[in-house]
Amino acid sequence: MNDFINALTSESPKSEMKEKLNLFGQFIGEWDFDLVGGKGTPEELNVPGEWIFSWILEGTAIQDVFICPSRKEKIHNPQPNGEYGTTVRFYNPEKGTWNICYGGYGFMDTLEAKQVGSQIIVTNTDNSDGLNQWVFSDITPTSFHWQNRVTQDNGNTWHIYCELLARKR
Repeated sequence: MNDFINALTSESPKSEMKEKLNLFGQFIGEWDFDLVGGKGTPEELNVPGEWIFSWILEGTAIQDVFICPSRKEKIHNPQPNGEYGTTVRFYNPEKGTWNICYGGYGFMDTLEAKQVGSQIIVTNTDNSDGLNQWVFSDITPTSFHWQNRVTQDNGNTWHIYCELLARKR
């Protein structure tokens, strides 16, 4: 297993790509977060989670593991609709965007990300269920805000599906 981990992970970004890779490279490390789902509804859910980002593939891409509830929380408070998923992010120099694949048990989504002002907007590439976005905002070296939002009217109104506040360990 160590051979696989050593072949997959990298200590740093590929030097000639470092500047372009920093959009998501700034998240490399371990984060704890508080997730709020179904905000303001009877089904509102507040769950602690963890998000771990790493350089992969000789520093040319980034992979993360999204765990909600956190491994510690899951011991005494398992969530039937919890998520344990992974994302692989590749910079696309031709488009100046990121090609992203996110998957977990029974599903896989293809996404595209780009910087818009001080935010990072991640958009599903299959919008058959409306336009779905994941927005990173209020980004500092030790924290960020993240929202999953959906629109059925081409962005005129947005419904916040869930959001989280992350803190670097």
